[in-house]
Amino acid sequence: MRKSLRKVAATVSALALALAVTATAVPVDVSAETSKAGKKAAKADFDADGTYHAYFGFQETGTWIFRDEWYSDTLGIDGKDMKKAKLAFDNGTLFQSDKNGVVAIEGTQVQDAEIKGNGTYTVGVSGLNNCLDTKGDSETKVSMIYVDTDIPMAAKDNPVTISDVKLLCDGKEISVPSDPFYPTEYTDESKLLRFDAMNSYQKDKGEYADSPDITVVPTDSIQIQFTVSGFNSDNPDAVAESADATSASSDANTTSDASTTSTTSKKSSPVVPIVIVVVVVAVVAVVVVKKKK
Repeated sequence: MRKSLRKVAATVSALALALAVTATAVPVDVSAETSKAGKKAAKADFDADGTYHAYFGFQETGTWIFRDEWYSDTLGIDGKDMKKAKLAFDNGTLFQSDKNGVVAIEGTQVQDAEIKGNGTYTVGVSGLNNCLDTKGDSETKVSMIYVDTDIPMAAKDNPVTISDVKLLCDGKEISVPSDPFYPTEYTDESKLLRFDAMNSYQKDKGEYADSPDITVVPTDSIQIQFTVSGFNSDNPDAVAESADATSASSDANTTSDASTTSTTSKKSSPVVPIVIVVVVVAVVAVVVVKKKK
């Protein structure tokens, strides 16, 4: 019986270790722990004459290609996992989590924006070169496209206003709700202004029922264009891009039907089945040992 117990303990320990390794490698839909720099930015008074920053955020489930919030203490500017992988958050690329840790997606070019007054700004990524999964199966999908900033959430609507949000995939405009979606699950934690163009997790929870679904995966570029007001002056360089770059609206590329859901658009990730396996193995093993008494 002692040998059996030792085997059970060894099996469970091995599975738990595998779970821990997998969990650290995969970004999931949970509110990121805020870095010291993020907490400092959140507590600061809004300066209507100051300079702020808007960052492009992204996640694709399955492939786990991503760019987390700048203030994430694991995958942001001062992120522990980024430092461990010897990567810089602002090196201009998307990233990917795999069995070897975090790696940069070479060739991708991320565009962030420096907010220096009222105006229209653009963030996004180009040079995707088909790096995203285009199979369209239920296990892999674009799950989040968003903008995170270093503007305190306390300044939202007083005086900072975000409007005219546009989402473009490969140059084609995807219909989004007229009112920006501020995911409180994240903003309540960070106290920093963030708004999402699309978020399948929040859609499935009913928080963002009108979120579009990306049914045709972008092969080259993704952009979010938005207008900021509430500063004391206008930024003459912050103007909307030409109509040629933002035309060709395509509803065929998306669906906002709230009844359309995906089996993977949930807070869980591929880690969850491993948890179930650990529990099942442990339970079965105990039952077997008891029968051998």
